[in-house]
Amino acid sequence: MKKIALSITIEEGLRALDTSLVITVAQNAMISARQSEIEKTVVREFDALGTALPGAIARNTMIQPLQGSVIDLFVLLKPERGQMNTPEELMRHLQEALVTQYPDAVIAADGRSIIVAYTEFIFHVVPSFYRKNKGYIVADAKKQQWIKTNPTIHYYALDDENHKQRGLLLPVVRMTRYWNECNGSLFNNYYLELLIKETLSEIKVTSYVQAIKYFYKKAIRMVVFTIDDPADNGKQMDGLKDINKMLEAMQVFRDCHEHIVKAEKYEEEGNLVLAYKEFGKIFGGYFHSYVDMMSRKLDANGITGVEALRILRDAT
Repeated sequence: MKKIALSITIEEGLRALDTSLVITVAQNAMISARQSEIEKTVVREFDALGTALPGAIARNTMIQPLQGSVIDLFVLLKPERGQMNTPEELMRHLQEALVTQYPDAVIAADGRSIIVAYTEFIFHVVPSFYRKNKGYIVADAKKQQWIKTNPTIHYYALDDENHKQRGLLLPVVRMTRYWNECNGSLFNNYYLELLIKETLSEIKVTSYVQAIKYFYKKAIRMVVFTIDDPADNGKQMDGLKDINKMLEAMQVFRDCHEHIVKAEKYEEEGNLVLAYKEFGKIFGGYFHSYVDMMSRKLDANGITGVEALRILRDAT
């Protein structure tokens, strides 16, 4: 009887990781339902025109699990609201409207949104005025100023680069956001998106392994710099949530690059178990072990019983 030989590359493992991170249809429906609830409240209590989700949800870079995730929800207001109120007054009045339905709604520490927390995730509700083809004007209650922002610039730039990279860019963004969570959320996720897009535009991406390895190697040097935020007229963004952790951040990038180099060597030698373990050190629990991946592949191929056990034994 001919023996069946199966193996699973690191690339397949990364593809499975991305699949496990993509927001599901049910989760998208839940987000839409919660958005609709808030929209009804602000339309009724504040005469709003509607709401929009211009951030990571629109860009398809939000990842699961959703619990604790922050989602920007823009409330679209009539222009006269801005003419009648200062940024601080507008924020306070919108909070008062939301409190009728969400008693725990509070103005965020940075003064740019109102926090509405659900069990599943957190909305940052942003009062805004639509600027035709130019994004929005939003309130900064803390600094008492109006701010111009255009999230669609980054959306289209990211989408365009993703097409140029044959659809490989967005999965790398999602995996990197998850990697950030696995490493203590040292970085601002939006900054990481900008940095990934800028870094990978230098090469033609041929695989997830190549893209991630290249990014970590380049990011070691680039993390010390700010980056232009296209949504806010070139405003400079710091990548780190805590600037005092610069050395820790650089070491994390260095460690991850070294893990990938080791994993590639193990894969070349045919030791996929150890290769998978190296990537597990980067991505944690959502990155399946080689045995788990092999079990799934055996099941998908209808291989069970003694033959499945033999293949698993030979593979490990």
